[in-house]
Amino acid sequence: MIYKITIASVLIIVLVIALSVKGIRNKFTFYPDRIGEIPATGLPDHIAEKQIKTTDGEQLHALLFKHEENRPLIVYFHGNAGNLYGRVGYAQQLYEMNHDVLLVSYRGYSKSTGTPSEKGIYLDGEAAVKYAMDELGVSEKDITIFGRSLGTTVAIDVSQGRDFKGVVLITPLTSGQDMAAAMGLGWIKFLAGNTFNAREKINNIKSKLLIIHGDQDELTPYTMGKQLMEVFKGTKKMITIKGGTHNDLQEVDPNLFWGGIEDFL
Repeated sequence: MIYKITIASVLIIVLVIALSVKGIRNKFTFYPDRIGEIPATGLPDHIAEKQIKTTDGEQLHALLFKHEENRPLIVYFHGNAGNLYGRVGYAQQLYEMNHDVLLVSYRGYSKSTGTPSEKGIYLDGEAAVKYAMDELGVSEKDITIFGRSLGTTVAIDVSQGRDFKGVVLITPLTSGQDMAAAMGLGWIKFLAGNTFNAREKINNIKSKLLIIHGDQDELTPYTMGKQLMEVFKGTKKMITIKGGTHNDLQEVDPNLFWGGIEDFL
């Protein structure tokens, strides 16, 4: 009897978790930061704060790095922790490669409204591209999509079926279930469902692809970048940063990291 009660209790717990799994996934997936901000007056003249409206009524906070004359545009989707201000230096590097840069914050991050979710950040990606084309007047062929870590899932999703100049993925992940397994969640990785499935979507990309990954990445294992590289059937290149972990690629080998991006652009 004790054994049967124990099994029943476990089944009830699993059922409760399954019913609330969406909320649990969001809680453990997203780490939005609304605190680490700097005043708009602290930005250089070539950087302007922008607001982008999504189709479901949220307002996204963005920074536009703009040259005096029009340049090809990079739409930058940042990683999970922190907010867009922590990426100003990276965006500036891209700006100095003779590109304008639209650095986009997700719902719930920085000064954006709303609460992050997988569906929500994909809507954010669509809104950013629409803003680039409709408001900034940039054509698809002059847009490069740039995603890092969590931002690679947005970059892949928004690039499906479009004729962008290129797509850059830094430390990409393959799927939510693969991430759960990498985090040691074992048999409960099924709770991740079919989330963030980059492997399933990547061959819907028509643009040329650049993947950069460190072979010592402790968060999104190097094997994930290799898998996406192997699966993708289009024009592609992969750069391996030897000794690079998840967040230090530009410090471990700045010449290979930034030089590889500049050559691709």
